[in-house]
Amino acid sequence: MPLGDILVIKDEHKKAAQEITDLILKKHTGEKVSIALGAESGAGKSEIAHMVAKNLFESEKKLKSFIIHTDDFFALPHKERNELRKKTNLDSVGPSEIDFEELNYVLKKFESNGQILVPILEFITSSAYKLLVDFQNVNVLVCEGLYAPVMDVTYKMFIDLTYHDTKGFRVERGKEVVNEFRMKVLEKEHQAVSELRKQADYLITKDYSLKKNE
Repeated sequence: MPLGDILVIKDEHKKAAQEITDLILKKHTGEKVSIALGAESGAGKSEIAHMVAKNLFESEKKLKSFIIHTDDFFALPHKERNELRKKTNLDSVGPSEIDFEELNYVLKKFESNGQILVPILEFITSSAYKLLVDFQNVNVLVCEGLYAPVMDVTYKMFIDLTYHDTKGFRVERGKEVVNEFRMKVLEKEHQAVSELRKQADYLITKDYSLKKNE
């Protein structure tokens, strides 16, 4: 979640986060763990990721997490990205908009206890910064974003909701301007994100329960 963004944490987010926490704690034997949490806009990715990190640290194992928001890894700034989307008739919308090469480099640094400068976007002014992260004492890396399940992580999770299901929550959090262009982007993202569902190890259902993806 970019700096200055706002979390709206609901009971259903806490429910899903607790089930993810229980899964990790049950299987954790000391190794580093990476999680990819993918879903369409408004499904609660950032909220669940935050609660998972909180739960893990407050558990008996005191696991420390670091959350990566793939929105911080867009290859182009917001204005240029939308210009390209319009120019290509939305053909540019999809996983290719994210710099997965840099994301995977962050993942490797996490796995090797390294240090790295991680991009951070500031939501209010759309400014870009770099944060120096030392993964030496970080036990869990949580990567959340539209196309996060593309990454090669320990657990791939997918929130099984579409942008139609999340309309109310998107309006409530007030993060985006809803217009014809935005709706077309959401539909294009829906098509791209849906393709990643089958790659997930676990699904978070519409009632925010965690289940194995068959």
